[in-house]
Amino acid sequence: MGLPWDRLAELENWVKRRYLILERNFGSRPFTLSEAEEVLRKAGIETGSVKELMSILVKNGLAQVTRDPRDRRISLYQLVYPKEREVTRDRLFRTLKAAADLIRGGVDYKVLLVFLFYKVVSDKWMDRVKSNLAEGATVTQAYMLANREYMILYDEDEQKLLTWHEVTKERDTIKEMANALIKIGRLNPEIGELSRLVEVLGLTGFINEDNLHILEGIVRVFNEFDFSKVDYDVLGDAYQWILSYFAPQKAKEGEVYTPREVIRLLVRLLEIENGAVVIDPAAGSGAMLIEAYKYVVNKVVEEGGELSDVDMEFYGQERNETTATLAKLNLILNNMIGNTEASIEAEIYVGDSLVNPKFPKIEDRPVYTLSNPPWNQKGYGEEVLSKDPRLRRIYRYGYPPNSQADWAWIQLLTHYATRKTGVVIDNGALFRGGKEKNIRKKIVEEDLIEAVILLPEKLFYNTQAPGVIIIFNKQKPPERKDKILFINASQLYEKHPEVRRLNKLGEQHIKKIVEIYREFREEPGLSHIATLKEVRENDYNLNVTLYVTPPLEAEEIDLEKELQELLEIEKQAVEARAKALQYIQQVIQANKQG
Repeated sequence: MGLPWDRLAELENWVKRRYLILERNFGSRPFTLSEAEEVLRKAGIETGSVKELMSILVKNGLAQVTRDPRDRRISLYQLVYPKEREVTRDRLFRTLKAAADLIRGGVDYKVLLVFLFYKVVSDKWMDRVKSNLAEGATVTQAYMLANREYMILYDEDEQKLLTWHEVTKERDTIKEMANALIKIGRLNPEIGELSRLVEVLGLTGFINEDNLHILEGIVRVFNEFDFSKVDYDVLGDAYQWILSYFAPQKAKEGEVYTPREVIRLLVRLLEIENGAVVIDPAAGSGAMLIEAYKYVVNKVVEEGGELSDVDMEFYGQERNETTATLAKLNLILNNMIGNTEASIEAEIYVGDSLVNPKFPKIEDRPVYTLSNPPWNQKGYGEEVLSKDPRLRRIYRYGYPPNSQADWAWIQLLTHYATRKTGVVIDNGALFRGGKEKNIRKKIVEEDLIEAVILLPEKLFYNTQAPGVIIIFNKQKPPERKDKILFINASQLYEKHPEVRRLNKLGEQHIKKIVEIYREFREEPGLSHIATLKEVRENDYNLNVTLYVTPPLEAEEIDLEKELQELLEIEKQAVEARAKALQYIQQVIQANKQG
């Protein structure tokens, strides 16, 4: 049975915490106020008014109260469980929010990602088992077939099930779950790093009583859902929702989160084709690769094709091992790893791609690259990037200053691309001098830059500065040769619906930018097509505002209203002057009489 977390979502954390403890001890069994108080006291929780707690739960439909038939003076309470309902996107997000609020400050948010992944793959694996049983397989045969069809969640050597449903039956649920996840990582090489992630999150070590209640509460959160038939789009969105929900908090700790709408804009600008390879050398959560995959799938379907017609390769690299593992789990939840319908190759490599890129050599497919790498990253000057002779072909335009690696990332991206590159980068990379200018000059002269787009400010959680998108094209059509399209989208935004200090790109803004880019046209105050001659005259400065500035909004003036206000001000001035003269005359008269 699952907990009604969407109803708990709006309640105070102290209520949620005590509810979890009561549920763990009583389940659906009736209990008295004194029994509840005793359970809370044993858990080390300050009991306060247990009657008030139960009143809140009853009022919100989370508990019911009856009279003890043996003694009508005693009230009996019983926690209420909802019937299983359809897994909708809204319901899932409400439930995730309740769980996310509960773990704030106590448990690493990445636990939510791991638990979501584990429950989803277990449900989908068990669904395949049921199908195999329906076709006449024995239980063991059904398990082994599901292993081969999807993922190994049955240890064939030890004849042991490793699914969520199996391990959550145990009394020491969290310990059993950690052991099962470690085993799953060892049995499935594509997610071999899962065992390390479990250790990093502390699921195998000492867990205090408070955190244990929270973790077990999250388990019950996911027990409320059956993900076996849930669309991969919903599951992928749920994973992304968790990342975005914690983005403001994690931004303060240095983690970078690229807003979904910025990724969507970048992918639409690239116009990636089916049959291509997509590479992100600073993959993070894998969101850019996932958005590229969805773009291609939607494009194929819109043109009358099927998912089975999709034939793509996706490669990412991430230097942080934990982040890389989470990115792999994200790809699985988005049906990019283990997809039996489409022909999809997807991999996330661990390592520093600036000094040790691990991407395979691609010879027979078009290659697109995209990324939002760390802005103004330090430590990647000539001393570091020139050590390995193999890197000289990558950084052939020159080495960036040690204080800013932006143009190192750009060179890495354009090196691997055979078609287009899209990069989200710091605005300063467009106009800074020195070594960066020298690299920029060579790239401009090779006519690789197709478009430069200035984004609105306050789009990103970790900086209020406006970023830019640069599109590079190694196969520019003739009509775009020796030209660069500058788009000033700084005014195309709406207020963020949830984070007051942020702005957001609306769908209408994305459409507008993409339309101008695809038509490669000028629009007053919004876009300008500059020739390379014009860029040379500006000393290779690519600052968008140098080429196109939004018009100042003309304020509408109500002349009649303005006149009335002016007359009223003049009238008040005359009255004030008269009062002042009268006062002065009174003072003079008083002095004479004195």
